[in-house]
Amino acid sequence: MEFGKLQSLVELDLSNCFQLGCLPDSIVHLSQLKTFQLSECSKLKNLPMEFGKLQSLVESDLIGCYKLGCLPDSIVHLSQFKTFRLFWCHTMENLPMEFGKLQSLVELDLSHCCQMGCLPNSIVHLSQLKTF
Repeated sequence: MEFGKLQSLVELDLSNCFQLGCLPDSIVHLSQLKTFQLSECSKLKNLPMEFGKLQSLVESDLIGCYKLGCLPDSIVHLSQFKTFRLFWCHTMENLPMEFGKLQSLVELDLSHCCQMGCLPNSIVHLSQLKTF
């Protein structure tokens, strides 16, 4: 599917797409996307490497994406990002080292990410963070 042609799309909810294993790279061309829901996409293994191109993104839920092992480093370029829920991502091992660049982040939920190792030191730079 060519998502890049949906230039006016502001919300995309792919929750409960149980067979979704990966996202098309064209998803990063949704320049107006503010909310991206991927909850319960239990076979999703990764996000596109250029996920950080979603410059308008404010909120994303990846709740119950059990096979999601890591996030692309480009995620730190989401300058409008305020809410990120990752709970029940059982195989999530770490966050990008420069995760602290998400200066607008207000809410981060990593509950039940049982494989999560150490958090990156940069997380102390999340000065707007209110819920963790």
